[in-house]
Amino acid sequence: MALRRATFRLYPNKQVSEMLHYHRKLHKDLYNAAVSNRITSYKKFGKSVSYFEQQNCLPDFKEVWIEYKVINSQALQATLKRV
Repeated sequence: MALRRATFRLYPNKQVSEMLHYHRKLHKDLYNAAVSNRITSYKKFGKSVSYFEQQNCLPDFKEVWIEYKVINSQALQATLKRV
């Protein structure tokens, strides 16, 4: 079975464009925090942090950092999976 590829172009207005940039910034900050968490945990305790441990911390993370509540959990999990 052959898969077809489709490419879509977005032409967002200024408000949507700003929202997309803001969400991208939040994903960047989450990625950098996850990398930093893994590095400091290994340096201090000699224990590596797995994806599943970080994924299980997402609900608590979203309670503390309220701005992440607007992004759905699957998108945040995909960001953590890239670490």
